[in-house]
Amino acid sequence: MSHKATPSVQRPGKAGGKFIPALCNFLGTLILMLVIISCLPLTVPRLLGYDIFNVVSGSMEPEIPVGSVVYVEQIAPEDVEPGDVIAFWRDDFVVTHRVVENRFVVGEFITKGDANEQEDLNPVPYNTLIGRVKLHLPLAGQLFTLLSGNVGKLYLLCLAACGVMFNILAGRIRANRRETVRAELEMTDEDQVIVEELLRGNMPRKRASPGKVIKRILLILALVVFLGSAGTILVVRHQYRVSDRLYESAAAQFITIPLPLSAESQTDPANQAAQDSSDAEVPAQQRLPEAAPIAVNFDGLREVNPDVVGWIFCPDTVINYPLLQGTDNDQYLHRSYNGEINASGSIFVEADNRRGFADSNTIIYGHHMNDNSMFATLDRWQDQDYYEEHPVIWLLTPEQDYKIELFSAYNTSAYSDTYTIFPAPSWNFTEYLKVSALYSTVRTGAEVDPNGHYVLLSTCAYVFDNARSVIHGRLVPVSSAGGVPFSNLD
Repeated sequence: MSHKATPSVQRPGKAGGKFIPALCNFLGTLILMLVIISCLPLTVPRLLGYDIFNVVSGSMEPEIPVGSVVYVEQIAPEDVEPGDVIAFWRDDFVVTHRVVENRFVVGEFITKGDANEQEDLNPVPYNTLIGRVKLHLPLAGQLFTLLSGNVGKLYLLCLAACGVMFNILAGRIRANRRETVRAELEMTDEDQVIVEELLRGNMPRKRASPGKVIKRILLILALVVFLGSAGTILVVRHQYRVSDRLYESAAAQFITIPLPLSAESQTDPANQAAQDSSDAEVPAQQRLPEAAPIAVNFDGLREVNPDVVGWIFCPDTVINYPLLQGTDNDQYLHRSYNGEINASGSIFVEADNRRGFADSNTIIYGHHMNDNSMFATLDRWQDQDYYEEHPVIWLLTPEQDYKIELFSAYNTSAYSDTYTIFPAPSWNFTEYLKVSALYSTVRTGAEVDPNGHYVLLSTCAYVFDNARSVIHGRLVPVSSAGGVPFSNLD
């Protein structure tokens, strides 16, 4: 005859048996809430029909500061009133300005940025209207930028899987604990015999309930998603570090800082010691014509890769990279300058441009990396103060060095006419330069030279779908090639 075992007075279970599942539940719920809260500002408004844009210029400050996210609702042009802030297309990029006047008869708006002294030069036709700004969230632009990128989506996916696993784990711990308590309090002698036989492998195990099977499947799926997302993130972050070390090594190996030279030092041996001293003071009136601030060993670079066509450098910024040009634009999209596969890729010239920057405008591409490497900082030139601190970027080639005098910075579409190549001066190219200067979010005071040679630097932007951040600059030749003054060349 069986009898129940006498229960212990003390409730079974290890100390902290409730704390661990409660902590797992708390962490899982907290992580899922953070993921949901992060997604809500970008997903729900879109479901409600709003367009979302990231503000990168200060033309609407202080009402809408740089780094804000604006929510734009659709509205009939006739319903727009003076004082409303509207978003509209201006040749493939989005502008957010305030309406000064709605001209119903001709079907256009007169607009003005709050921070601008004058009204916009060109009226805004009705057919370019996107909608009226309903709401803006200051400081949300960084979140918008992060979640718009693939790595940001991976972070969210990884966190969501982690939250699900924590919650399932908490449920499993509680279920196991309940089974243990029930077994210890209600197990009979016969039950103990069955357990012993089961442990010896003499009896079949009881099948898990459908609910437990589903939970196990969910746990496995969450674990797979978590490991996959985390693994991808780790691989990408590793590639970032590899890329940073690679280009730092390239700069250390192939770049030198030339000493200042004077016209007098070229002929007077008595001044040779002053030339050899790195801190020698050379009067400005005695200096040779301007040369590049760095020297590049292009022979060594081309031994690594013959597709190296130049070096792009901007003091006090991260821009300090070799410049590649391949047979197509995919060749160096995800390959470093040495040809190895890497997510950061290279800075490279449009494959359809002629070599030697012979075209009237040459396009240069670079990735917008989350670690701020490559061309990730191009959008900073849309800030007036940053432009004034960095008005020039240097472009060095084996044949000729250039100062890139920047004259325009703005956002545009990847499919806009900004990416038109002009092989030679023409009326269309002159208009292209004028329009580019007009679009600029910064005031440069630069004059357009239709007979000059220009470059367009381009990278991804996350202010709207397929957006690009670009800056235009004029190539101004200086008296050096590869950083070596012409007077020193054979």
